[in-house]
Amino acid sequence: MARPRYEDMRTEIIRHSLWSVLLYQALADRLGLSLKDALGGAALALDGPRTPGGLARLLSVTTGGAVTGVADRLEDAGLARRTRDPDDGRRVILEPVPENLAVLLAHLDRAARLAARTDGLSDGELSLLLGWLQEQNAAAAQDLTG
Repeated sequence: MARPRYEDMRTEIIRHSLWSVLLYQALADRLGLSLKDALGGAALALDGPRTPGGLARLLSVTTGGAVTGVADRLEDAGLARRTRDPDDGRRVILEPVPENLAVLLAHLDRAARLAARTDGLSDGELSLLLGWLQEQNAAAAQDLTG
């Protein structure tokens, strides 16, 4: 027999995951971008430059036209710029344009303040949360890519 409290908590986890998506969609709308474009900009802001192929893998888009479209829209919005890889001039690198990422960075700053609410948790509790999030994201990515 299922534990009622357990089922209620699982439902709340799903509900809050959905709200996170809606918040990111609202941010993307505010920036005039698609959700994938905004997430690509966030990845560049958080992790720094990456190749279009690396961005494609992260966003679960094809490495051809789809990632080119994301890169084009990020560049058109002034959030990223294409540069040549200094080690291999044939490769393109997408770099964030920090001065134009203010709205996106403000949202990420809010997320950081929310993360600060974990300050009272033990290393074990944080490890459990992080592991769960990583497994959820990996499973979701696998579901999306087949």
